Amino acid sequence: MDLRQKLEEIVLPLCEEKGLHLVEIRVKGSAQDPVYQVFADSESGITLAECEQLSRAIKDELDMDLALPRRYRLDVSSPGLDRPLKHDFEFKKNIGQSLRVVAVYGDEERQIEGKLTGFDKDEIEIETKDKTERIRRDQIKQARVQLRW
Repeated sequence: MDLRQKLEEIVLPLCEEKGLHLVEIRVKGSAQDPVYQVFADSESGITLAECEQLSRAIKDELDMDLALPRRYRLDVSSPGLDRPLKHDFEFKKNIGQSLRVVAVYGDEERQIEGKLTGFDKDEIEIETKDKTERIRRDQIKQARVQLRW
């Protein structure tokens, strides 16, 4: 089991306990000075206070695990507004939002922009200017919310 998987074993139950979704774990830095980046979110977003609480809970667990390095830096945050959507809860919380989707059809990539109107485990539904398109999830290379300023 690699370090990222070990961290996921520790972090995932803590997120679930707090009603949060673990979006991603990244391990950066060196073996002597690792940096653990934990990205968590929820259907309604994540607050700074929730990030702090999760960070303390993770640190307590990491400090008790003798198999992990004693020295590390832990960063806990939201995944950010411009992060690609991957998980069901991310699509759910963005229904009604404008998305830019890059979809792969064979050797061809297509960019589709429109409003996310629905999704299920197999596909998403995007309302474009001209029509409603259904895109299979396994064809999505990237889906991002289009921020309007």
